[in-house]
Amino acid sequence: MHQSSNHSKFQRMRRRLDLFRQKKEEQSVSHPLRACLPFLCATGVLMTTVVTAASCTLCYRVDAQGQSLAFFHDVATYDAAVSQAETRASKILETQYSLNQDLSVRATLAPKDQIESLSGVTGSLMESIPELEHVYTLSVDGTMVGAAQDPSVITQALNLVKERYTTPETRSLHIDSQVDIRYQYLPADTGESTAEEMAAALLAQSPRTFSYTTQPGDTMESVTALFSMTEERFRELNPDLTLEPAAPTASSPLDELPDNEAADAQVSAAEEPSPDSAEADSQADENVIDLEALLGDQLQTPLEAGLTITIEQSCPLLVVSTVEEMNLTREILPDLETQEDDTMFQGQQRIIQEGEAGQSSVLSRVVKRCGVPVASNDLSAVTLSEATPLIVGTGTKAMPELPDGCLFLWPVQGPITSEFGYRFIFGENNFHRGLDIAAAAGTAINAAADGTVIFSGEKGTYGNLVILSHGNGFLTYYAHCSKLLVQVGDSVTQGQPIAAVGSTGRSTGPHCHFEVRYQNNPIDPLFYLPGENNAPVRTEPPEEEVPPAEEPPVSPETPEQPTEPVEPNVPAEPSQPEDPDSSTEDPAAPPEELEAGGGAAGQASPSPSP
Repeated sequence: MHQSSNHSKFQRMRRRLDLFRQKKEEQSVSHPLRACLPFLCATGVLMTTVVTAASCTLCYRVDAQGQSLAFFHDVATYDAAVSQAETRASKILETQYSLNQDLSVRATLAPKDQIESLSGVTGSLMESIPELEHVYTLSVDGTMVGAAQDPSVITQALNLVKERYTTPETRSLHIDSQVDIRYQYLPADTGESTAEEMAAALLAQSPRTFSYTTQPGDTMESVTALFSMTEERFRELNPDLTLEPAAPTASSPLDELPDNEAADAQVSAAEEPSPDSAEADSQADENVIDLEALLGDQLQTPLEAGLTITIEQSCPLLVVSTVEEMNLTREILPDLETQEDDTMFQGQQRIIQEGEAGQSSVLSRVVKRCGVPVASNDLSAVTLSEATPLIVGTGTKAMPELPDGCLFLWPVQGPITSEFGYRFIFGENNFHRGLDIAAAAGTAINAAADGTVIFSGEKGTYGNLVILSHGNGFLTYYAHCSKLLVQVGDSVTQGQPIAAVGSTGRSTGPHCHFEVRYQNNPIDPLFYLPGENNAPVRTEPPEEEVPPAEEPPVSPETPEQPTEPVEPNVPAEPSQPEDPDSSTEDPAAPPEELEAGGGAAGQASPSPSP
């Protein structure tokens, strides 16, 4: 037992010895690391210092309400940034503004890539101003339209406007206005706009002026109608534009055409020498339309093609131009053909065959601005139906001579804007009974030959009218006068002023409508006028003055004729056409001598063949 106890003690002592040896071995292994630890720490500090010195720099930092705003190199940069921010804020807010926030500046160490320039520091200060907001804005031609935080709102607004002008025929679309989209500061109370609100502002209408290049067939009246302008405004915008005299054009629309009965009713008793001849003329003129009465409101002032003029158009703020290709049905005007007829006097005409317009299908490219066509050109055309020519018989029978064998004088000088005879116009075969001679308002109208005044006054669509009788069945008409210088019964001599050019009656511009009638049948005045269209007026009266054979007695009190030039006169307001059914009394009834010398019933006149 004693031996067993000693053995146990020995075993415990051995285990302690083994543990002691194990600890010694562990200490021998960790001892080198502990010896190197101070060296390793010093090396780490050195490396961190080197890295920091390479990526950071000493600088200044500005804070606002505990938040860092910007880093900068020197205080001078900060002072300049504050000055710029205050100036910009004052301009935007339209009041003197000072940065009164709790700003603090201190020296610090910051990465080099975070140091900001003067503009960057200014922007950071602007962002800190609570009275401002940074938004995307849309402006058109310098006019502010709206603002939004999201730039896609502006894109959507522009697309809404484009959709307004897009049709299946649209081939291209272009915005003509100057559009500016900016990211800028505005007062915080400005508010944001929706895409719909911006689109409504872009489509708001207002009068705007544009340049326009005249197209073939353009007239002052068609251009002003196209752009919804007044003629006065057109003349104001184009003060240096020389306008041609008004003339009828085939492109002018007519809402209503007077029927034959109404047209014939324009001829008064002064134009119908006797009941028999009046009945014959009514039958002969069954298909005649008085083009003077018909075209009174359709006289057009032509514009030379290719001119650059200024127009005014009601247009949205955002001006959009489109190019469209469309199929149009267009009228083909019939040709005018003539055939000689020896049963009528020279200068007389009658319809042998009615003209009918044809049709063509045209592919046209049209340029529109704000939805209004401003230019076009045809790409192709296909004839759908041929036009039937208007065939007119023209008289070849020798004309009766005027008293004394003299020619008429031109009543005024100027270009002829509408000639005598039939033509296909406004979809109808129409007859113009005289010449339209353009002249300035107030120009003297002279008697074409010696004669007697059988009418002087207002007469329906003719406006102020003078009718002279020259004997041998000849009458002359002078219409649309602004002033009348003679009275019924006055005897006048060739070249004597009898009226002044105007635009009364159905007329859109000053001119003299001049007719020659033989036995009440209209005859082309050019057969009795000297020279070309613009022949000068002879001022000297004939050497011998022989009274007409069938003139009425001269009034015992002939008023003294004016010796001074006719003063310009403002044209009166156009009178309304006469209603042939509303009156049976004619103020221009001719003297009995003229009635007795009326034309024969069998006399040819401008009329259709039987």
